[in-house]
Amino acid sequence: MVDDRAIRALDDVILSARTLFPDLEYLAPGGVLELVVRRHGVERVRVELPPGQFLHLQNIGVDSPDDGRTAGARLEVSSWYKGYGERFDLQRLLDFDHPSGTVVHTKADEPAWLELAFDAPIDLERLRLRNVVGETAVRARGLRVLVQTGGTWLVAYDHAARVGELRRLLTHRTELGGDPTVTSLLPLLAQTFGGEYTGAREALDAHTELSAADRRAFRAAVTSGLLADRQLEWTVHGPQRCFRFWGEAEKVTYIELAARVAEALRGLTPQVCFGFGAALCVVRDGDLIPHDDDLDVIIGFDPHEAATLGDGLALVEQCLRPLGYTVTGNFTAHRQVRLNGSKQVDVFVGLFEGDTISWYPGTRGALDRDLMFPASQGRLLGVPVPLPRNPLVYLERLYGEGWRHPDPDFRHTWDRATYADLTRAGRG
Repeated sequence: MVDDRAIRALDDVILSARTLFPDLEYLAPGGVLELVVRRHGVERVRVELPPGQFLHLQNIGVDSPDDGRTAGARLEVSSWYKGYGERFDLQRLLDFDHPSGTVVHTKADEPAWLELAFDAPIDLERLRLRNVVGETAVRARGLRVLVQTGGTWLVAYDHAARVGELRRLLTHRTELGGDPTVTSLLPLLAQTFGGEYTGAREALDAHTELSAADRRAFRAAVTSGLLADRQLEWTVHGPQRCFRFWGEAEKVTYIELAARVAEALRGLTPQVCFGFGAALCVVRDGDLIPHDDDLDVIIGFDPHEAATLGDGLALVEQCLRPLGYTVTGNFTAHRQVRLNGSKQVDVFVGLFEGDTISWYPGTRGALDRDLMFPASQGRLLGVPVPLPRNPLVYLERLYGEGWRHPDPDFRHTWDRATYADLTRAGRG
């Protein structure tokens, strides 16, 4: 068990790392990267990312005594995402003190880059980059900034190199009271600082010797000390932009999207409603659950409609894609649905077996037709939404008798083997 003294030491390590590596805060929404450059005869400034990442940028501040030459700069990019090139305004990009939303947005190029070229070389004193606002801010990981002088490119900043420096520093850290468990978690901390959230979550999950209490303590320390300022919380699903960081209008727009997805799926069957945490939101909280990060829609098919989960998922895709929705994922029983780049809504498929039905990862056979359908209706932040016919009993069967009390550490059984005969070979 990690004791309080070790957790306090971990808090100190996080604070020290933030003090020594303030540039890594650029990964926060609206984060600022300030670089003192002081180079003569700068011809170009280049910002680039590792292959396969989108480049988003809100502003570039170029501080130079040669302001007239700066104003005459031109921008070149690896590509433009959708209509961003048509809307591009150089003045918006260079007006660092008045941010006005995403200005540069490229495709996921190999690599994605932008270059600011000056009509005549300038004397550069400082560069400032402002990251975009929102969960896409993390896409800036691996960022490099270069300046060209006399035809030669010089690296002014390398995010990956800085994360490497932090990792080496933490590797040699010994001021943790000799607690081997906390020491073993420091590489995960370096990953988290660097925005490698998926890798950090997988590494924590693989840390099998940790107790549930140790995991909670680590997640809480990293959330309070680092992630909260990035509008993230480390949940059982890893670092996520949970609903506690969403504004009211953003929540309503997302709920409306989930309700639209459910209504669209009624073109397949009337057996559609909000499920899992989405039903819990309506019945228990009257709001999006602070520690949750998405909404779930559940749909049930009779055997003559879908013989396997794969058949049901194919029907969902065939229904939604012609309506303009993006449907992705290769999961056992659900797909992720988006509209125009929105946050995803998870759509889970269930199959009736006589009068019983279940949705993975819930317990198989725990629900029945009369309990679930025909759907009832509730309201969530003023938006009409479909619910199970008897939502109270549904929630008790799904989450147990304590469902009225929030449990950020709740996990479903995730027993895929019990659903094996309902899955198609090669899927999920």
